[in-house]
Amino acid sequence: MQDHCLREWVQMNALQPPIFRELQDSRRVLIAGMGGGFDVYCGLPLYFALKAEGKEVFLANYSFTSLGLGPNGPLPHAVVPVTPDLFVQPGEYFPEYWLSRWLVTQGEPGTVYALRKVGVQPLKSAYEALVKHLNIDTVILVDGGTDSLMRGDESGLGTPHEDATSLVAVNELRGPKKLLACLGFGVDHFHGVSHADYLEATAELARGGAYLGAFSLTPDMPPVQKYKDACEAVFQMMPRYTSIVNSSIVSAIDGQYGDHHATSRTHGSELWINPLMGLYWTYHLPAVARRIQYYQPMLDTVTLSDVGLVIERHREEVTIRPRVALPL
Repeated sequence: MQDHCLREWVQMNALQPPIFRELQDSRRVLIAGMGGGFDVYCGLPLYFALKAEGKEVFLANYSFTSLGLGPNGPLPHAVVPVTPDLFVQPGEYFPEYWLSRWLVTQGEPGTVYALRKVGVQPLKSAYEALVKHLNIDTVILVDGGTDSLMRGDESGLGTPHEDATSLVAVNELRGPKKLLACLGFGVDHFHGVSHADYLEATAELARGGAYLGAFSLTPDMPPVQKYKDACEAVFQMMPRYTSIVNSSIVSAIDGQYGDHHATSRTHGSELWINPLMGLYWTYHLPAVARRIQYYQPMLDTVTLSDVGLVIERHREEVTIRPRVALPL
């Protein structure tokens, strides 16, 4: 009977997405929101799941907030350790700060590393310093949405500036394992992304062995409950800046469907909340980064304006593929 149960467990474990095997030997993991805003929140289910396995996990986020010029200790200017003891006005837009406040209420370390809005060169240096400072062996970039897989010739790229900058900067790191997780399939429709392009990119990455599987977040999972608690608490702290991406994901996890509005910020638009929004899609990051058609000129960027010029020039030179709708 015991042998039968063991065989059954092994068979079930063999059906786990490859991402879990990739993380099995990781000990010190940096989860970083790659696209600004609330992207780091999309990494919270992974954060709590990996912590429950005994791993040391740290949080960072490419930040949209205007960050002060205080001392960073051993870290470069482009990295700002955000802690609950900062002075922030009630309701002020600062997702990293309000997350740090909430983390402390959960008995978690309260530091969230905010990364300034810079180009690849300073962002790479920032990641290098952070990896060394925290002794990181694995970096997981997290995208709230799916436009990080756009290579550059699609009819709609979504909001590629921050995603591409993060992808290239992290891919240039030497040493740590580099992974990508996307959460929120469908939310980028608002920014002109055809999700047929995303599925085509995933198929291409699967052919190359870089797709590490997808899995659903469900309301009964303790890490998902923590994620939802964090979102709800922070939305109350910043009521004017409720995250459309994360509120849509939470709605999908809770089983809402169709034109469901969790925030007044989406009123006047038509939403399609659906179960696919609650899936993590995971990849080897280097293979995703190598798909970026304007990768090489990105290496020389210093500011986000430089990144914008690189993308603009590329779009002027490349043949844009016609838009394809999902044949569903």
